[in-house]
Formats: sequence, structure tokens, C-alpha cells
Amino acid sequence: MRSLHAFLPTFCLALLFPCSVVAENFPAEKLASVSRVNAPVIKQYVGRIEAVNKATMKAQTSGRLAEIYFDVNDIVKQGDVLARFRNERQKAELDLANAGLDEATADYDRSKSDFERYENLYKQKLVAVTTLDQARATFKASKARLDSARARIKQAQEEYEYTIIRAPYSGIVTERHVEVGESVNPGSPIVSGISLNALRVVTDIPQQVIESIRTGNQAKVYLNDGFAIDSTSMTVFPFANEITHSFTVRVDLPPANQLDRDVSLYPGMLVKVGFVTGHTSVLVIPETALVHRGEINAVYVKAGDKQISMRQVRPGLTYENNQRIIHAGLSAGEDIYLNPLEATALLKNQLNHQATQEQPENE
Repeated sequence: MRSLHAFLPTFCLALLFPCSVVAENFPAEKLASVSRVNAPVIKQYVGRIEAVNKATMKAQTSGRLAEIYFDVNDIVKQGDVLARFRNERQKAELDLANAGLDEATADYDRSKSDFERYENLYKQKLVAVTTLDQARATFKASKARLDSARARIKQAQEEYEYTIIRAPYSGIVTERHVEVGESVNPGSPIVSGISLNALRVVTDIPQQVIESIRTGNQAKVYLNDGFAIDSTSMTVFPFANEITHSFTVRVDLPPANQLDRDVSLYPGMLVKVGFVTGHTSVLVIPETALVHRGEINAVYVKAGDKQISMRQVRPGLTYENNQRIIHAGLSAGEDIYLNPLEATALLKNQLNHQATQEQPENE
């Protein structure tokens, strides 16, 4: 019959019961002390992610829609043409304005040359002053016609651009309001879109804690895996909802390329938002020291001289510098193993060694 100690490693590791063994040559440099810090008190609320930049592109002229180049959920870049109207009339007006500009430019150049020539002749007293005055008037009139032609060009170009709907920023198309062939009037919605480059979280806060949140003026957004994102700024609305008596708080998030890791955040998602409401003394340990087995969390503790023990703990929120707050299971000053995998191997080897030594020679 095998000794009970032969089953001890599997029993201990699978159920995470507190257990300890002798750890020979325990590497002290791989230990970390449980420290006590003055950490902020954080109250969490559920918030909704929304895009900072969202817009509905509307028609600025009347006409029939000729093309729609993107559909819902398509990704667009800033300046991409989203839709185009039939623009034969606007194109003809632009061509006519360009022709008028060419004519006005030629007339201006000719009258300017004549004026400069008569001005030189007048200085030489070869022409009368009335002739110079007439040349000057002709030159001013041509300049006025040139300015008018340039203004008509700008107007015609603007009217032509009204027939082209462009993306104001890079983002995603969220809705199409018209179809190809429909006639629209100025102000009619064409397409809607949002940008994923700038996101924020909006949440409602009870009036009992709004003053402490306003004073703390710090917020973190927590993902499902516990990863925390520091907000760049937060805005507390200066009025409460008349029905719920809660205050709306808007928390701005940094751009995704400024985060320490890749995250998947999209408008409409629900996340937890933590607000600083004060400070208190808590225990913290390195995040890497935690062992996760389902809903159970544990650490490996140096329990006395050359002893290693697995102990269940109750972790809290993530603290700065990749540390984790511990609410129960540890005391300040205790040493814990930084690498759970090495500690698991060490514990298993020691238990197997003990089981082998205590096993009877003849089963």
C-alpha cells in the first residue's frame, strides 16, 4: 500500500489547501516583502464607452445622390469621399467661372501694361493727364473685374464641393440614411460615423459621493482582466439629473497607442470606472506573485527558515508599478515568492522527496 504522502502534491496543488514544506537553498533574491502603503480609496461604478468624435454628414445642396462608396461598419480615412451627388450643373458653373477668370486675368494684364506705359509717357510729358487718368480708370476697373472673377471661382468651387461628402476624420461608418438615386435637400442626413482614435467613458454618480470625487479629481478605467487605464482628464457635470438626482461624470481616455499594451475598447461597451475618494493604508505585492486557479487566488510565502507555504489571499485592485492590493491573507513584512511557477516546482519536488523518504521499502 502506497503512503498518503505520495498523493500529497496533487492534493495540495489542485485544491490549494495551505501546506508547507522544507525548501532547501531558498533563493533570497527571488523573494519580495509584503509592504504597506498609503493608497487611494477607490469607488467603482459602471460606465459606458463613447466616441469623442461622432458626426452625421448632411447635404449642403439639393440634388440626386449618384454614388455611396462606403457601407455600415466600413473603416474610412480622413478625407475619403463617402458619397457624391450628380453635379453636372455645378461642374458647368465651375467651368464657366474658370473661363471668366481667364478673361478677367487677360484684361487685367493688358490694362496694367497700358497704365504703366502711359504713366511713363506722362512723366516724359508726351501724353496729357486726361489720357493717364483714363488708363488708370481702365486699370482699376479691370482689377475689380478680376477680383469679382476670383470670388465667383470660390463660390463655384464651394458649390461643387457641396456635391462631395468627405470623411471629417478617420473612423467607422455607423449608419447610412439614404440610398443611391434619392433626391435630397440641404440639411438631409447622408451618413453617420464615429472615430475610435479618441474615446471617453460616461457614468452616473450618486450625489452622496460626488463632492469627494470632485475633490479627488482622479479616475481609472478597469478592463475585465483588471488592467487599469489612467484617465487623462475628467469632467463633473455641474448639475444633477432631476429624476435620478445623480451627476454625470465624463472620463477621457488616452489614445490606444499611448497605452502599455493593446486593448480592445469600442463605443457602447460597459466598463468599470474607479474614482479616488480618499486614502487609506493597504498591503501591496507584485502582480506576478499571484497564482490564479479558477476563482481562487494564492501566493507562495516563506514560512519560517527554509519553509515555503501556499496561502490563499483576497486581492483587490491593481496599484501603481504593477502591484496588487491585498485585502486578506498576508501581513506586512512577510516574504513571498516572486515566480509562482518556480515555487510550484519547488513545492512539488519537496513533497515528492518527502513522500519517497517516508514510503516503506516493501509495499
